[in-house]
Amino acid sequence: MKSEIIIVSIGQGDPDLLNAKTIRTLRESNHLLLRTGRHPIAVWLDSNNIAYQTLDHFYEDADDFDQLNRLIADYIFNEASENTVVYAVPDSLMDSTVKALFRTKPDHIHISVIPGVGSFDLHLSSSLPYLDDSSVQVVSAYDLLSSFSYDPGNTVLITELDNVILAGQIKIALCNLLEDEHTVYLLMENRDPLSLPLYMLDRQHHYNHFTALLIPGSDYMHREKYVLRDLTDIMNRLRSPEGCPWDQQQTHHSLRPFLIEEAWECVASIDEDDYSHLGEELGDLLFQIIFHASIGHDYDEFNLHDVISSICAKMIRRHPHVFSDADLQDTASISAAWEQIKQSETGHHTLSQSLDDVSGSLPALKYASKILKKAFQNGKISCSASDIISEIRIILDSICSDSKSENQTGLYGKLLFLCCFLCYQSGIDSELILHRTMDRLKHRLSDAEALATKDGKSFESLTFSELCVYLKHVEGEIE
Repeated sequence: MKSEIIIVSIGQGDPDLLNAKTIRTLRESNHLLLRTGRHPIAVWLDSNNIAYQTLDHFYEDADDFDQLNRLIADYIFNEASENTVVYAVPDSLMDSTVKALFRTKPDHIHISVIPGVGSFDLHLSSSLPYLDDSSVQVVSAYDLLSSFSYDPGNTVLITELDNVILAGQIKIALCNLLEDEHTVYLLMENRDPLSLPLYMLDRQHHYNHFTALLIPGSDYMHREKYVLRDLTDIMNRLRSPEGCPWDQQQTHHSLRPFLIEEAWECVASIDEDDYSHLGEELGDLLFQIIFHASIGHDYDEFNLHDVISSICAKMIRRHPHVFSDADLQDTASISAAWEQIKQSETGHHTLSQSLDDVSGSLPALKYASKILKKAFQNGKISCSASDIISEIRIILDSICSDSKSENQTGLYGKLLFLCCFLCYQSGIDSELILHRTMDRLKHRLSDAEALATKDGKSFESLTFSELCVYLKHVEGEIE
């Protein structure tokens, strides 16, 4: 026969709100446990000569609430092995120790819950004047701080707001997504809801185990801070029949230049160590992703959930040392495992097959770097920097000796490739360094033009040798 735990909700302590089955269970219990004796129902139990035991002493033994939940759950399981235990909590739906009981329940123990009026029902009843719809998310203050993902578009009821320090922590967490003046409602025992701005939350004096906070949901037009869902809603509105004609007409191909441009704007911000600007540029890049997802959805190609699901599944698969029991300690073994997993996913095991994975639409230097990485990542083919430099000299000699050859284009292509190969061999990103070099050259040319003008010369009439002299002046290489 299985041992049994019966969970009952006792709400905020009004005995008139206890249903008949709950009262009968409390009266007939041979082993009644209260999560806390600091609850009004204790007075009613005493007056009705109902024996009970409180679990308040665990609060002193635990270092945090996770440990508290484990200690209480283990104790109740142990007690249930001897007798049927009735466990009384303010709200079985929201109580964290109840969640711990179900999460860690041994097979030989049966847990049942008697429906009743919990704290959530009482909070919700007092919140009705402030609710535009019936959809309400309920979360304890501790869960909101640890794992809950708050969406200001949804109405949220935060329970167990039992002290001013916790109220301050909740205020700080909410201020990431709500303005300081955003109206919230403090729900207290035997009081009408108190309307107040968010920044005043930790300046109140009415906190106990029954205090809760109601935050009605608001749409993005009535907020100054936003979440991912807001961006998708804005995108949907832009592409709706009542939206923007330009956005409605875009395709994956028409947006391609913008996707590349926004990615490079992010790179530029990183190069300039301008990280506040990087945040803004990443937003522009994210908008492009949302834009493509919206187009994909309209044409039944894919949607944003597919995009997110794809990358989540890929990251889980390719990090077995994080999400499973693979033992990978260094970056080299992690990179090798990544490539091996990738090969198993694509079914490409030969060099020619793996080269097919490299997109031909990449910028030329990035395309070359990717090809080189595929060809030389296994380390079986050795090639030193001196070998590459020797080949570069041979190509240069060929170009110099036969400047009118029809093969010049091929020679220049080989020269560019060998320079890219030399960068790859040296661990340098050729795409980035050429981009940075051209950025510097752009500024140097402007300064050289100013010097030439000052000397009374036309910049357009300068010979290459004269231009090099001016550029060296700009660089400070000559006085």
